[in-house]
Amino acid sequence: MRKAFSQLLVAVLLCLALSFAQATTAAEIKTPEQFAGFPIGADKKLVRWDKIVEYFQHVAANSDRLKVVEMGKTTMGNPFILAIVSSPANLSRLEELRQINRRLADPRELTEAEAEKLVAQGKTVLLISCNIHSTEIGASQMSLELIHRLATENSPFVQNILDNVIFLLIPSLNPDGQIMVTDWYNKNVGTEYEPSPMPWLYHKYTGHDNNRDAFMLTQVESQMINRVLYQEWFPQIYLDEHQMGSNGPRIFVPPFTNPINPNIDPIIWSEVAQMGFAMNTALNEKNYEGVIYDAMYTGWWEGAFLQDVWFHNMVGLLTEVASVRVATPTEQEKGKLGEAPPPRADERDFEAQMRRDPTKPLPPPTDTIPRNNYPKPWLGGKWTLRNIVDYELAATYGLLDAAATHRPVLPRNFYRLGPEQVEISQKGKPYDL
Repeated sequence: MRKAFSQLLVAVLLCLALSFAQATTAAEIKTPEQFAGFPIGADKKLVRWDKIVEYFQHVAANSDRLKVVEMGKTTMGNPFILAIVSSPANLSRLEELRQINRRLADPRELTEAEAEKLVAQGKTVLLISCNIHSTEIGASQMSLELIHRLATENSPFVQNILDNVIFLLIPSLNPDGQIMVTDWYNKNVGTEYEPSPMPWLYHKYTGHDNNRDAFMLTQVESQMINRVLYQEWFPQIYLDEHQMGSNGPRIFVPPFTNPINPNIDPIIWSEVAQMGFAMNTALNEKNYEGVIYDAMYTGWWEGAFLQDVWFHNMVGLLTEVASVRVATPTEQEKGKLGEAPPPRADERDFEAQMRRDPTKPLPPPTDTIPRNNYPKPWLGGKWTLRNIVDYELAATYGLLDAAATHRPVLPRNFYRLGPEQVEISQKGKPYDL
């Protein structure tokens, strides 16, 4: 009895010591607000890329849940980083887990039994990239709060994610542009030129079309994400976080709308929908307005990185959040539920009006009719950078939770699609008319 009590006491003391150590480490990590000197997403405030990198390095230095890898230098010589987030146990065997995923990506060297064993040993690998279009700056700001929570919180929700997911995060896929946009905005904030666009490209060579470089890989940033996707990690899920126009819905999440490319396996489409609905549910749990799916963005166009992955048996996802004037809020007249006003000019005229007179409220939304894919329409009002951060955080947490919950289904399906693609290629016809 005495021996059993002693063993129990030792176990309790060890748990207390571990909890104290975790609490001490978490206390040493500054919050994003403490680090930046202002709340993330505050009106007219932006965290520049060099400070974002510094914050990620600060968290990594004080947490055993985060590893930061500088993959190389950008076109203009800035650091391009990849953050790897998981439990301390997973990070201690990170190379083993990476090799497991690499092997699952190539079915030609595996038997069914070997694949099942690897699936049981592995984790879901999820990649998220932010801010490829640098005026779409909200996701780079959001990444600070995302990484802080995952590095410091000990809730069952976060622990489930850390235990079951290898989370790869690229806080900006265009750091050069992030710097240019931040500097231009800060230079003009408080003046009549505050909402003005830069008079030069926000990627030195490709401007807004840097995500169209997915098929040609002419830029070093494209080559680095390509390394993550198809040479090093082979993630089962890839989400690219964007921003869109300011007129209608507040966020798009998958499933995509028709038409679809019939050469993509149906399992990919079903998992795209499954992960999209997980994000959708997380947003609705927050009671957020203006969440839409099955609209605007089709499953046909394959011009960007997130669509390319469909041909590699990966779940490619997109979010598009309504924009502000970089970090300056917009104000939109209120519409009435189910009573859409007459159609206006196209979105380009709407965006031009945003720049012409920032003090004047924008016209009300043209789409206020509730329906299955848009049950709680956005009716107008104030929209801020903080709203963008909040919506992106909710969607991201929903996806992370789904990636954890559906392990090992996602890695298993990732492997199972491989032999089918090999069989198709052996028939000598790489496409289906």
